[in-house]
Amino acid sequence: MTDEERKKSSSVGNPLPSGEQEGWGVEEIPYPQGVAYINTRWDLCTGCGACEMACAMAHYGVINRELSRIRIYRYLLPVPKSVQTVCSQCSEQERECEKACPVDPPVIHYDETLQHMVVDVDRCLGSSCAQCREACPAKVPRFYPSEHDYAMVCDLCETGGKRRPQCVEICPNQALEFMSPKFPQHMERIHPDEKAASLRKRLYPLREDQIIKVPEEIWGGK
Repeated sequence: MTDEERKKSSSVGNPLPSGEQEGWGVEEIPYPQGVAYINTRWDLCTGCGACEMACAMAHYGVINRELSRIRIYRYLLPVPKSVQTVCSQCSEQERECEKACPVDPPVIHYDETLQHMVVDVDRCLGSSCAQCREACPAKVPRFYPSEHDYAMVCDLCETGGKRRPQCVEICPNQALEFMSPKFPQHMERIHPDEKAASLRKRLYPLREDQIIKVPEEIWGGK
């Protein structure tokens, strides 16, 4: 049974109600056709965590960020800044997770019909393997061994052929966009640490040795 099939058979596997709207967000931007992914606007993320809560609710019916397939990482650059990371639904040549899976056929793969990544939860070797996560440049696949010991990746909250990512719907700052690939995705496929470093260079162009540090950073202590 795939993650998709398990989700459809569960009463909590349906995305949060979104009415009969014609598109995503309050502006009802038309849903993309064909290949699509969630574009993360690092510069707009405030780290509120609403996307993580919406994702966990849509898939498991609980508020638990450890079950979210989109994650927020928080940094000091030197001021606080949050960066989101979610599966980019990579092109065939770039699906390092699928290539790394030791099971044949791969447990984690892109479904050409559903147009998103899927995971066969019954065949997944779980966190004891985790080769998909290690292979992913952004370390996106997640595991929750205590309850769901299989790779968790974004499925765009697809149900019955309709893709309605709830993280995009709930984001109050338009920091997430549901769109067809229009730009090279190499900057989406990097680790959050690299994203944060890129933001720091843009926002705070001084070198680290030119920034005044507080005494605690130099001598330690509180």
